[in-house]
Amino acid sequence: MNRYEFEDKISDYLENQLSISERKAFEEYIRDNNEDRELLNSVVKTIDLIKAQKSIKTSQRFMPNLINKVNSHKKTPTKQNNLQNKKLFFGLTPINSALMSAFIFAFVFLLVNVFPTENTFFQSNIASNKKSMIEKNNPKNSFDSTDKVELVQMDSTENFAKPEEKIKLDNKIKLVKNK
Repeated sequence: MNRYEFEDKISDYLENQLSISERKAFEEYIRDNNEDRELLNSVVKTIDLIKAQKSIKTSQRFMPNLINKVNSHKKTPTKQNNLQNKKLFFGLTPINSALMSAFIFAFVFLLVNVFPTENTFFQSNIASNKKSMIEKNNPKNSFDSTDKVELVQMDSTENFAKPEEKIKLDNKIKLVKNK
């Protein structure tokens, strides 16, 4: 006999439901195992304590009153029943789900505006864009035999100007000397 068989047969042993051979094997197992003997003794003591308890007497109207209270409690609407009757969106009432969606929308809106991407039109990338440098021939001195090359920066949002192209201002820009 092992521990599991012993535990299964404790109640049958106490109620004299075991056959003679099973009872002898059970008692032999108890003699060999002290822990299991203590378990059997504790079960016997628990049964004796339960039998020693005084019985509780109630009035004759106790059970009918209890049944009436249970039935009336079933009929009264509870908070949980009210929530089950309402339509819920993701476990939230319509008002709470509307507030939650407004908070999520505001969070995403702020997130997009606080952390702009590289391609936004708010930031100028003239200084950081090295590809926007073009070379321009500077004919300051026509007497100079060597051509000087000047780097000119241009905004990357516009098309690149060709070095051979001449820029015409058409009197749109006036140069004013400081006084």
